[in-house]
Amino acid sequence: MKPKLFTLLLAVAASVGTLFAEKVQIGDLYYNLDATNQTAEVTSQNSSYPYWETTITTASIPASVTYNSVSYSVTSIGERAFYECSGLTSVTIPNSVTSIGNAAFNSCSSLTSVTIPNSVTSIGNAAFALCSSLTSVTIPNSVTSIGNGAFGFCRSLTSVTIPNSVTSIGEGAFAYCSSLTSVTIPNSVTSIGEGAFDGCTGLTSIYATCGDLERVKQLFNNDSRVKYAPLKYSITCNVNIREAGSVQLPQNKCEDVISATPNYGYHFVRWRDGNTDNPRTIVLASDTSFTAEFAKNTYSISTTSANPEWGTTAGDTAALYLDEIEISAIPNYGYHFVRWNDNNTSNPRIVSVTEDKTFTATFAKNIYSITKIAEHGSISGNNYAENLDFVTLTVVPDYGYHFTQWSDGVKDNPRIFQITKDTAFTAEFAYDRVGSCGKDFALTWSYDHSTKVLTIGNAGEFTENMRFGVEAPGEMEELVIGNSVTAIGENAFAGISTLKKVTIGESVKTIYDRAFYNCVNLETIFNYRPTPTNAYSTAFDGVDKFECKLYVLSSSIDMYKNASVWRDFYYKYAIGAEETTITTNDVQVEPQDNAATLTWPTSNNAATYTLQITKDGVVFCTLIFNGAGQLIGISFAPSRDGTSHVSTALLAGNGMQFTVTGLNSGTHYAFNLTTKDSQDAVIASYSGEFTTTNNGDGGTTAIDNVHPSTQSVGTTKFFRDGQLFIQRGGKTYSVTGQEVK
Repeated sequence: MKPKLFTLLLAVAASVGTLFAEKVQIGDLYYNLDATNQTAEVTSQNSSYPYWETTITTASIPASVTYNSVSYSVTSIGERAFYECSGLTSVTIPNSVTSIGNAAFNSCSSLTSVTIPNSVTSIGNAAFALCSSLTSVTIPNSVTSIGNGAFGFCRSLTSVTIPNSVTSIGEGAFAYCSSLTSVTIPNSVTSIGEGAFDGCTGLTSIYATCGDLERVKQLFNNDSRVKYAPLKYSITCNVNIREAGSVQLPQNKCEDVISATPNYGYHFVRWRDGNTDNPRTIVLASDTSFTAEFAKNTYSISTTSANPEWGTTAGDTAALYLDEIEISAIPNYGYHFVRWNDNNTSNPRIVSVTEDKTFTATFAKNIYSITKIAEHGSISGNNYAENLDFVTLTVVPDYGYHFTQWSDGVKDNPRIFQITKDTAFTAEFAYDRVGSCGKDFALTWSYDHSTKVLTIGNAGEFTENMRFGVEAPGEMEELVIGNSVTAIGENAFAGISTLKKVTIGESVKTIYDRAFYNCVNLETIFNYRPTPTNAYSTAFDGVDKFECKLYVLSSSIDMYKNASVWRDFYYKYAIGAEETTITTNDVQVEPQDNAATLTWPTSNNAATYTLQITKDGVVFCTLIFNGAGQLIGISFAPSRDGTSHVSTALLAGNGMQFTVTGLNSGTHYAFNLTTKDSQDAVIASYSGEFTTTNNGDGGTTAIDNVHPSTQSVGTTKFFRDGQLFIQRGGKTYSVTGQEVK
């Protein structure tokens, strides 16, 4: 065995390894520092043999060390930390240390005693091997394992106490401790390594704690030194009712104690010989039999109602364990039984008695059904309700509808009612004609089914995810975007094939991608923004720009002709007349080569101005303006050359001025202008004739004066010094309307 043990010790001494990052000397000792966990391990001076170059006699290991201003907790004594420190006579180990490594004090031949603190949980292989002067060692209750050869060849060791915390003793742990005379193995030890006490020539007795003789004998391979005296007599125990309980012999056979343990529902009464002690101390003089007597417990059963006004209960009693009794719940009129407090719904109910217990019956009001019918929406609210409860029903219409009333004529929504019977409610609906839309639903919309006009108003941005009444997308022909709307979102009206006319308010700054995509039947667009609206390149994709007519303010038409997207519309017209200064009550006509500018007086009571131009008795165009001069109706005969019919006009004042283009040069035309009030009564009527000038001849043309019905005024154009001037009423004006002296 000795050669094997030496092999073990040498193998332990040769093992090397560290997980620490830095080795430093602090005081007389050396440490491996773990910067991550801020822990330190006591280590040897050198990493290879010999491990110490100087003689160290005493070692006081601190609980912590400081290096480079960082504190490290000393938690372990590493492998070979004091290996072969033959001059070491004493060592102090702090409570911070939890492990003593392999061969940590191996061959410290001058070490006489060591106290291991109760922080240590493991003692490594050969940790104190060959400490030949070591006479005593205290192993604390914290240690759970003693390594192989931990105290091997400690020939001066006379006694050792192994605490109850130790579960394993390694191979050769105390081998050749020849001065060791006795050792006690605690119940906690479950494994003892081979040769743990080999060569302990002075060891005459290995004591097993009471009750563990056979186990310890097996651990020591039936070593004859294992001592324990068993009981001389046998004990037999019985019970009067098999299922009632059991009798336990002592866990430790050295103790003469027996105990009776009742099963659930039973209780111990006495031993058959009349003794009532439990547990019971016995003195054996012969083989003896003991019988424990048990009896059923008696339990109290009570019943109660969760709400005594709603119902009562019956069946209160006292009964033995496992007896069966009946309990019942009796509801009062208008109520019904629901369940017991353990969720059982049987009534009456058979209960098996197992404990003191109270059964509480829950009652509830009778429940009535509520049938909800909504053909074009949904109704939220309970489908069932208790008698006399108040129920709230809320109608949510489907998209495109709004709630009008209940079938019984009640218009409340939500509707609150008290239930007294099974009841049906039917909600009635109508198509939506008004609603909210736009970003954050700041806009409003309304739809006129008779005219098929959808109008959007209020201030805000019209986004792409809008919804309207069910009729609007399917049949609307005209769209009016109010003056306070700031933008028309992406895909906002894409694919509405019924749309024919669009009016865009002056506040609309942006029209996003595909806003009117594939509106294939769009015929006219009226845009009231003075500067061209920023339209994305795909805003009108799919719209026939050679047929769809664009109307803009007369002062803006040139800008729209040059603006991106808008210039793609072939026909561009002025929306309305411009205010201008006028000093007479006449209609004044200024003809050009292919156009004529008409200026007429305004009236405070005017609701409409209707201008009709004819050629050879055939109507060329009819224009209808509102009282503010905005064009609200227009119809044209096709122009001869396909050019735009309406262009911008310059001037401002107390009259209205409108320029009709697309006329033939050198051609005679007649006109009628009728002013009407809000009752459609004629306020004034004007008529006259004019002739357009020849193509770019720069000559002057005399125009007949025109008065209401009969009066006329003359106007002449002429060139002077390369500039065009206008002569009217004896005065000369520039083309911008300023008088020239």
